[in-house]
Amino acid sequence: MSETASIQLAHALDAAARTEDEVHAYRYLLTQEARSEANSADLEPTLSPIFGWPFAVKEVFDVQGVVTAGGSRAYQDRIATQDASVVARLRAAGGTLVGTQIAHELTCGLDQPPTRNPWNLDCYPGGSSAGAGVSVAVGSARFALGTDAAGSVRIPAAMTGTTGLKPTWGLISSHGVMREASAPSIDHVGIIARSAAEIAQVLPLLTPPDPWDKATLQARPDRAVEPQQTGRIAVLGKDTLQALSDVNPLDSEIETAFSNACDVFRQTGADIVEIEVPTLPEAVDAIVTLFSVELSCANAQLVKNRRDLFASTVADMIETGLALPADRLMQAVRTRSKLRQELSAAFSAAGTRFLLTPTTPRPAMSLTNFDPTQELGSLIPFTCGFNLTGNPAISLPCGQTKDGLPIGLQIVARHFMDASLLELATEFQHRTHWHELRPPV
Repeated sequence: MSETASIQLAHALDAAARTEDEVHAYRYLLTQEARSEANSADLEPTLSPIFGWPFAVKEVFDVQGVVTAGGSRAYQDRIATQDASVVARLRAAGGTLVGTQIAHELTCGLDQPPTRNPWNLDCYPGGSSAGAGVSVAVGSARFALGTDAAGSVRIPAAMTGTTGLKPTWGLISSHGVMREASAPSIDHVGIIARSAAEIAQVLPLLTPPDPWDKATLQARPDRAVEPQQTGRIAVLGKDTLQALSDVNPLDSEIETAFSNACDVFRQTGADIVEIEVPTLPEAVDAIVTLFSVELSCANAQLVKNRRDLFASTVADMIETGLALPADRLMQAVRTRSKLRQELSAAFSAAGTRFLLTPTTPRPAMSLTNFDPTQELGSLIPFTCGFNLTGNPAISLPCGQTKDGLPIGLQIVARHFMDASLLELATEFQHRTHWHELRPPV
């Protein structure tokens, strides 16, 4: 064992002391509790792969005795009475909880929290799990947990130069995730770390079925029965890309970085093939509808009685969700079903398990004139469809803009092929250096 839990924690707390005044990743730094936890772990060290690793969680995960408010004044008195299942499992495995991290109010992405991008403090750090990406980038956490309903793990990873996994839906328990800040049918608990290899150490600790979350009890294919590697990796076909670009044009620097990433896979001997997924451009409307309806149901009574406790944009979204006509909801459900079928059929027809896309159509934007209500939709076209389908997806650093901002590559896999996905991502990172770069802050 190379370093004690206390030494690893000290490194993380030193990084927080150097950077927090600028990047504001944390809601609560649990310094004393973390030191006590690390000291106790050092008295009985284990062979756990994450022994002593300092980790953090988004402020939607219950942490016993800590306010879990989902970034909202409406829930500022909500103190968790026990740890979320994932927090308990990580602590039991020897991880040290450093603190809870700032989120957009109720994970909507409609307000502008103080969290900043360490690559450029004037630029957007990503979606509602931005604290996770920022803390990992600056070293104030070895890894962090977020939630992802449309890209809120993968987009911060792309914009902070870190690696972010949204696993197969239902693979990780969401028991203890704040329901008022969650849309259960599309939300995924995700992991951000510096590399896919590190995520591969964390993921197995979180995937055993949880009796408190029925979604985790579904049958899971064993890796032994996965299809054999064909040497083929898919990219989106011209028609699908054009339809996506008609709404949100693909930045030229991202297009170049993506092309270069595809070349890395070709160098491994992979054959890059195109697949068309014609329903993918409809995913943004469907995800917004489902998120709005599911979040609204959890907050309906409070917003009716105390609207003043919510940001006006969040209150508007909740009220809009409650008033959506049934045919709009049914269209979203039909889109989800159709997209699942299309993607599965496309994978089978192409004889592949993996799909490559950019993570976002654009790099981190300036915050000078940033309006999240207008900008959010331009970030999620490549990510949100896989929240509808539940496929695992990971974002990896694959380049930088001329201004030094990170660029993300997304890899999507068939359901429950998370381990294979992480292996492919690790192979990419063995051949590239982008994940090893560190921000100036």
